Parts: sequence; structure tokens; C-alpha cells
Amino acid sequence: MQQPMQQQVVSQEGARYRVSRHAPWSPAQLVAVAVGVVLVVIGGVALARGGVNFSDISLTHSAVAGLHYTCLSALVQLVVGVIIAAGGAYPDSAKGTMIFFGVVLVAFGLIVAIDPTAFATTWGYTEANGVFYIVVGVILGVAAAISPVFSSRSQTVHQASSGAVTAAPAAAPMVDATGRPVAPVVDAAGRPLPPPVR
Repeated sequence: MQQPMQQQVVSQEGARYRVSRHAPWSPAQLVAVAVGVVLVVIGGVALARGGVNFSDISLTHSAVAGLHYTCLSALVQLVVGVIIAAGGAYPDSAKGTMIFFGVVLVAFGLIVAIDPTAFATTWGYTEANGVFYIVVGVILGVAAAISPVFSSRSQTVHQASSGAVTAAPAAAPMVDATGRPVAPVVDAAGRPLPPPVR
């Protein structure tokens, strides 16, 4: 889910600093996409098995992975799965989408689990559907709450010479009066300083 990086060039003391920033991302995005895909697949299979007949929904009952649906409930679940998966495009939208549907699914799942017979004819639901929605809602809510948002940046230093940007040349080794090499003196930025004038 990581987006292309953005670059910024800043000039300072004869050098150019190229700062690359990557768009933020969060593990919540992966959870949103995964949950959305599961809901879409189950809803799509249920819709394919039961067929589409909105004039008599009670004839479109089907079962997938121990869950029962009609064409109406399968279609609603498929649409919800698409929305959740699409919400995973960005960290903020992923968390907002997951929290909203997490709360809705937990509440709706509790209602279905407590009284599944009220949803049997039109929605085809059983107690298993209610438990399934509760589990999915909890996963969404917990993942949105604990997932951090990561962002990264990197910095590259180039020396500017006559308006052109080139890589900084390697410094020649320094030697003392006897010809023995000595360690170069560098400033706080790690750039070698010229030898003292004597």
C-alpha cells in the first residue's frame, strides 16, 4: 500500500540535500483489504449459488462455509466487503472505515445471534451468521485501534559545483611531515575539514 515517494531538494552551505518522503502506511490497511475480500468472496459465492430473484427472496436460500444467506443478504454483504476493502487505500480512511463497520457489525451480529428467527425468511440468517459478524466486527475494531501508522524519509547530500549537482568527491588522504597517514578532521555533518594553514 505504500505510495510513490516524494522528493524535496534543499540547498545549504554549497550543498544540496535531497529529502525523500514515502507516503505513510498502516497494517490496518492490510486487515481492511483482507476482511473486505473475505466478505466479498463469501457473499459472491452465496449469490451465485442462490441466484437473484428479488420478487421471491425466500426461494434464494443458500449456504456457504456454514453461513446461510438469501440473495438480499449476500448482495448486502458483498457491497459492504467492497467498501471495507476500498477503505484500505489510505491509513486514515482504513481506520475510519474499520471502526465504523466494526461497531455496526458487532451490533448487528448481536441482534442476529440473539434472535435469528426474525431474519430467517428474508435474510436467511442463522445464529452462526450473527457470531460471524461479531467476530469480523471485533477484528476490524481491534486492528484499527492498535495498528500504528508508519512514515519514512531518507536524505542524500550532494555538492553543488557551477550550478551542477554532483556527488561529493572523496577526500585525499592526509599525511604528516613523516609521510604517515593521519585521520581526517570532520565537522558535525561528517564533511572533511581542510588542513590548518601553517
